[in-house]
Amino acid sequence: MKQKNIMWQMLPGFTPLFIYILADEIWGTKTGLIVAIVTGIAEMLFYWVKDKHFDKFILFDTLLLIALGGVSLAFDNDIFFKLKPAFMGLIGSVLLGISAFTPSNFLLAMSKRYLKDIKFNQTQQKIMQRQLRPLFYIFTLYSLLVLYSALYMSNEAWAFISGGLFYIIFGLYFIEQIIKNKIRMKKLKR
Repeated sequence: MKQKNIMWQMLPGFTPLFIYILADEIWGTKTGLIVAIVTGIAEMLFYWVKDKHFDKFILFDTLLLIALGGVSLAFDNDIFFKLKPAFMGLIGSVLLGISAFTPSNFLLAMSKRYLKDIKFNQTQQKIMQRQLRPLFYIFTLYSLLVLYSALYMSNEAWAFISGGLFYIIFGLYFIEQIIKNKIRMKKLKR
């Protein structure tokens, strides 16, 4: 069974951001934007050749990168490009919010294409929905922090917040969940 993890799916979207930071430091903003856009397109083509189809998430991410990078180039201002992680985060927040707080859990429906052999009963679906709520709050706060960093902080702070901090926050969240589950299992065994 082939499973895809949302964290790994988001990794290609961060690569052009890191490439932009590096190229911006070496050659300047305009060249940095061009290199980042080309990197995004190259990644999309790589995954298309590798998987023999366009992954919808990577395709959307690349199109957003091209659109915001193009606007940044046209206005000679990198702020639009720097807002891309915040837009992606806010879109993720909306998806998580709808799935966590309404009867329409379409994240579960979307995951069925990756988890073909696994069936969820009503209780499991409710548990999953309840577990999405903290993720909604984390995603929303993270996205607002990225937005703030793009508008008011240095490039270095923005790069850390929009890239590395994402993995740190979610790594800590998942470690906390593992520890909670182990404690629960020990209590149940007693």
